[in-house]
Parts: sequence; C-alpha cells; structure tokens
Amino acid sequence: MILAVKKQDDLVKSVNVSHDPINGAPISYKEAITLGEANEWGVAINEELASMNDQHVFEILTVQKALMEVPRKSILSTKWVFMRKLKPLRFKARLVAQGFRQIQGINFEETFAPTPTFNSLRLLFLVALYKGWDVKTFDVKVVFLNSMIDKPVYIWPPQGMNLPPHSVLKLKKALYGTKQAARCWWLHLQHILKGIGFVVNPEDTSTYYLHSSKGQAMLWIHVDDGALAASSVELMELISSKLTDALKIKWDGEIASLVGISITPLHHGFKLHQPDLIHKLLNLKPSNVTARLPLPIKCSLESLKHGGSRPDISYAVNYLARFSLGPTLAHWNALRHLISYMRFMSDKGILISKPMNNLIRCYVDANWGGEANRSTQGYILFHGKNPVAWKSNRQAMVAASTTQAEYLALSFAAKECLWISHLFALVLKEPVPTLLLDNKTAMGIAADLVSRKQTRHLIREFNIINKYVVKGKIMLDWVSTKDQLADIMTKSLGYVALSNIVDSITYTC
Repeated sequence: MILAVKKQDDLVKSVNVSHDPINGAPISYKEAITLGEANEWGVAINEELASMNDQHVFEILTVQKALMEVPRKSILSTKWVFMRKLKPLRFKARLVAQGFRQIQGINFEETFAPTPTFNSLRLLFLVALYKGWDVKTFDVKVVFLNSMIDKPVYIWPPQGMNLPPHSVLKLKKALYGTKQAARCWWLHLQHILKGIGFVVNPEDTSTYYLHSSKGQAMLWIHVDDGALAASSVELMELISSKLTDALKIKWDGEIASLVGISITPLHHGFKLHQPDLIHKLLNLKPSNVTARLPLPIKCSLESLKHGGSRPDISYAVNYLARFSLGPTLAHWNALRHLISYMRFMSDKGILISKPMNNLIRCYVDANWGGEANRSTQGYILFHGKNPVAWKSNRQAMVAASTTQAEYLALSFAAKECLWISHLFALVLKEPVPTLLLDNKTAMGIAADLVSRKQTRHLIREFNIINKYVVKGKIMLDWVSTKDQLADIMTKSLGYVALSNIVDSITYTC
C-alpha cells in the first residue's frame, strides 16, 4: 500500500533493477511516464493528486513565506511509489514524503503506533465462529490522509504537479512517509472508534471491542485493512454506517482477502492461505522454481516472516534470518530450497473452524545446543483444533542441559499463553491453557515437585512458572516425543516426521 508500511504486497523491494521484479511497476516518476503503460500510470498519478486535493492535504505557499517559519533544510522532498495490483488489475500511484530528513522537535515529536498481530486476527474469526457472529472486511481509502498532522511539515511540489515557480506545500494532513503519519492516523482512528462506543483492547491496542445494549462487536485493523465481527446484523449495519460516515471506507461484498491473506468462508469455518505470496516473491513460472532468486535474501525472508497462515516454515525462516546480513551461497541455496518447498506446498494453509470447546493447548519444545550453544525454542498454540499462535526463536541465555533448555522454553510459552488467554477473556470465558511438553523433569521443576539444584540460577523463570501453576493460571501435561507438534518449531525434521506434523497443523486448501 505505502512505502512506510510492511504489507505483503510491498515488502519486497527492487534492488539494482529498472522496475519492481515482483509486479513490474516502475520505480521512478520518469520511468512511469516514459516506459510502457505510461497512460495507465499517468491516470494513477492524476487520481492520487485529485484525491489529495479532495482531502485538503496541503496548502500552497511561497518559499519565502515558508522560510519565515522553518529552515530550508527541513522542507522535504517527495517520491512517487508505484504498485500494480492484481485480481483485478489496477495501477496505483502513491506520493510519499522523504521523512528520513525530518528533524525531531521541529517537524515531528512522537512516532509510535501499534501494529496488530495475526494472532488477534485469527482470534476474531474464532470468536465469530464460536458465537455465531457475522464478519465483514473493509478497506480505508487514503488512510493516513484522514488524519491531521500534528506539526508543521513543508514539502517541495512533487513531479507532475504544475505550480507557479518558488512554490512550496504546507501539509495539513499526515502524508505518507512522514515520521508521525502512522501515529496521527492511529490517534484519529481511536477518537472515531471511541465515539462509536469501542474500547481499546489493553492486550493488543490495534484491536477494539464494543459492548452495548444492541450486542457485542470486535474490530481488527492493520493500517487500512480491517475486519469487523458483530453479534447481530442490526449492530453490524449500525457500526458500518457510522464508520462510513466518518471515514472513506470500502466494504467488501464478501470476504476474500486481508493483509495479503486469502480468506475463504466455508460452511464450517474459514480457510486462510497465501497462494500468491510465493509467486510474487519469485516471479517465476511453475516449471522454473529452481532458478536463482532475483531478490536479496533479507527482503525474501521478511516476506516469509509475515506469512500469517504457514506455521510449518517458522523454524526455517528464523534460522535463515540469522545469516541475512552476510549470506553465503549455501544460505542462498537453503533459501531457494525453502521457497521451492513453499511453491510445491502452496495449497497449504490453516483452517479456522468452530471450536467445540473453549480449551487452549500449547505444545512447547526446545532443541538443546545449536549455534553458539544457544538453544532454539518454540511453541504452537491451539484453541480447540485451530492453530492460533506459533513462534520459533533462539534462547537468550546458554542452557547447560536439555532440561534447562526445556525449562526456559516453558517460561517463554507460559507468558505467551497467558497473553492469548487474556485476549479470549474479553469476549469469552477465560480458558486455562494447558502446556504440553516432553520433558518430565522440566515439568517437575516448574511445579516444584523435584529438586531445583540444577536450575537454581533460573530463579526468575521459576517464579514466573511456579506462580502460574500454583494459582491455576496454567496447567502442565506430558506428551510423548513422537506426538510433540512443537518439534517443527525447533529443528529440521525428516520427511516422515515433517509430513505428519504438517498434516496435523495445516489444512490443504
């Protein structure tokens, strides 16, 4: 959508090429108006300028007047960013300020704006299925341009805009690329939602809840893409109407995709998958999946990292990311192998179905040792049979034994489980999560049932887990190694073991 926001359509940037290798879009204004499809890109540029004019994004001043308020060096240049949208084919142009030249204290102050998690999105669909709510998706038009900018920011007129000489533009709205744009939009959105009756979720501040006499609702939004679930058609229409009055919103006729994830409604749930992600990443024909990657390894991994429907690649992506700053040919080949796996398994995704009960199970595992003797830990959390959250990463400290590694992983997963439980508690009865691991000694230490002689230095982790167990906030259970689904988060597996776990945690779309 815009250069400053990491969405799957724009995460992969071109490097040393004359156009974007993913979607064939030009990378400069000159290319857009001189190369093929110049008419289409010209129309897109004019539409963007007209939209900004309608939104009263800026006012035109003379350079002399602007310099009375700010130094010349603080006047920002701009850049055109072009995107070719597929299904249906659309040409899109976006004007972006070069905010990296802004000076804190002069033309911006705070920049923080929260980013919602995929966990919360999957939770929204789960709650809707569990309670029988309706779900609608939407897209906010000219998203940042809805909000006023909080500091005086000046830009030079962009290419393609015909203005008198010595003109400069003073921003009235938060233009894309300015450092505070995301924060201004977030605060503006919060103000609108508060007026409708929504309250922010304290556990995930990009998710909102509404409790009223007309029913309940839950809203998830990532910059301009959002989903709304409501307990009745009447409440859904009321909220939709109020949001449309306050913002330029396009409501989807039927659920199709959200933040790059294809969503297909089924009679028993929703299937989430990303068949276009690998095709966009490689830009290869199906018969040519072994060709050399045309993109730098870091951008490729960044795209895969934001896959919200493929828990089976978490370990591989996390491992390869350790070498993204200085990859060798071996790392390129490993990444190419991963992409080939994704290409041939592109029909895999996850199924969110109506849960039969409100139970949370979390498989936890650790692989002792590894790179620089730091162990890898991971978990995969289910609500009913639905995978809701998963993660793979390296432990911060060196574990002296398998038990210590598993114990640290248990502490890591327990905190994540409680966070998920708190999310559920806002709309459902808070479930008590059960952590499943294959190390009985680590379980005994956590429950204070065996000697802690070997783990006495892990006092913080003990206090965290033991408190949760004693208070009944979490439960511990043993699972055999062959049934440990979190194995896929901590190590490379053979074909049979990998296939069995992939079939258990994913859905063939």
